Amino acid sequence: MILLLLSLTAGWSLSFPFDNSGYLDTRLFFQPDTARFIHSEIDDQVSLVEYGPLRLGVGLSVETYIGSRESDSDPAINVRGGRWHIRGVLDVDYKNLLITLLADHNSYQGAHSEDSSLILVSGLNIGVENRIAVRFEDHAVPLPAGYIPHYKVSLGLYHPRGESFQTGHLFDWSMHAALDIPLLSAHRIIYGFIWDADHYFHRGGGSSGRQFLEVYGSHQTGLGDLVLFLRHCLHDDQPVRPLNGETCLGLRFSW
Repeated sequence: MILLLLSLTAGWSLSFPFDNSGYLDTRLFFQPDTARFIHSEIDDQVSLVEYGPLRLGVGLSVETYIGSRESDSDPAINVRGGRWHIRGVLDVDYKNLLITLLADHNSYQGAHSEDSSLILVSGLNIGVENRIAVRFEDHAVPLPAGYIPHYKVSLGLYHPRGESFQTGHLFDWSMHAALDIPLLSAHRIIYGFIWDADHYFHRGGGSSGRQFLEVYGSHQTGLGDLVLFLRHCLHDDQPVRPLNGETCLGLRFSW
């Protein structure tokens, strides 16, 4: 077994790239309330070690809402509606597939504006996604990524137990899927839509889920992609910050 592993990894090289990727996302809700009418999120992931097709990295995302505590008060950052997400990531780049093992820790400071309790969601997630090349063209090109869309599927398991890892939720394990379908490339802008779904199975029985549909236009710049999108929550009955029926207009910059 050791000789087999040595033969498989003999041609691999070790590097410390320290490159990063991420996005800045801001959304304006069409149906605002006193706790939420503007959402903002920043996410970044850094690759620390690369050994052949293996890549080890860490990530951090922070999100918050701008709202007000009273209906007649001025807009303010809703500090009790924030979320912090810390993760460690191991990627395996196999041909046109990316296999990811992810350990993450989510901290929600109050799922609702009137609730100041802390919600902790920690889990282990394994997922697979494909790699596609999208063509940014000046002239109109239908299906600029071909007939196979960008897809991602994963499974999540919420362990270990204990108040330091799991607090304020009933999740046991979960399934996740997403499709990104570019429909048209024209004037250096990609037009398409994204379908995103999460389904959570609860301890002791029962389940809950969330589905989004997003229509977007993505413009490639020298620094990254600038995306204007319209997102609607098709269904959401999760116990943590439900968004059922919410629609928002957003601007996302990814690098």
